[in-house]
Amino acid sequence: MRKGMMSLAAAVLAVAASGCSSSNTYVCSFAASDGLCWEWTTSDSSYQSAIQQSCTTGGGTFSNGGSCPSTNRVGTCAIPFPSAGVTYQWSLYNPPFTATTGQQACTAEGGTWTAG
Repeated sequence: MRKGMMSLAAAVLAVAASGCSSSNTYVCSFAASDGLCWEWTTSDSSYQSAIQQSCTTGGGTFSNGGSCPSTNRVGTCAIPFPSAGVTYQWSLYNPPFTATTGQQACTAEGGTWTAG
């Protein structure tokens, strides 16, 4: 289920990403049992609706601004985007992830893992 949610968000933004403007950060937090938080930064606020829908459809709680918490985080995964002006990052938490399983999930999505 988590992998499906991760892929859904990536697909939504891969289609939407392209604009220029000031930087906006959006956060999508999931239940602690999922061990996952998404964080997007984009230069185009018109993508907020697509990001919010992707988050809430996947069962997350959306917020405009802020960042994913660091408590119990085992690492982060920066996901590459084909368009300039968009960054997308996961924060993975224990439980259910460990540093090893978090890195494996990140690598499977083509991301860059940072422990801690």
